Amino acid sequence: MLRLLGAALVVGSAALIGNTIARNYSERPRQLAEIATALAVLETEISFARTPLAEALSRACRGSKGVGARVFRVAADLIGSSELLPNQAWQAAVNRVYPWSALAAEDRAALLAFGETLGTCGADDQLRHVALVRERLRANEARARDEAERMARMWRYLGVTVGAMVALLLY
Repeated sequence: MLRLLGAALVVGSAALIGNTIARNYSERPRQLAEIATALAVLETEISFARTPLAEALSRACRGSKGVGARVFRVAADLIGSSELLPNQAWQAAVNRVYPWSALAAEDRAALLAFGETLGTCGADDQLRHVALVRERLRANEARARDEAERMARMWRYLGVTVGAMVALLLY
């Protein structure tokens, strides 16, 4: 009886690990879409409302609570409350949120590259940079969706299979 319980625990824990990795693959496209949506709001704020950058970043994250909103919220807070320049605040926000996200290194690189120009150029150039990073993130999102379909299913099956194999070896 104890062996059966141990085998069930091994299979269950391996399946849980596989599901955790699979969830990370499934979460990345959603987070990229959320950031792209916030960037679209930021683009609107820059082009039509001409609001100050801290307020525009704060408005861009309204209505969502995920990783994308957190990046914009942290950047807005850092700009409003510290001596950091907007590009430094953006880079600090991305670096602060990145470890807790499902974003890949290429997504982080795109966001950091965008941050280098944030607040350092005129509105027209800033709009061009926002459009460029949105396109880059949309392309990353499309690749992430394809990858998530393949890899998430594989990790779920792999977790259960490895757990069953380990349980058989121990039994």
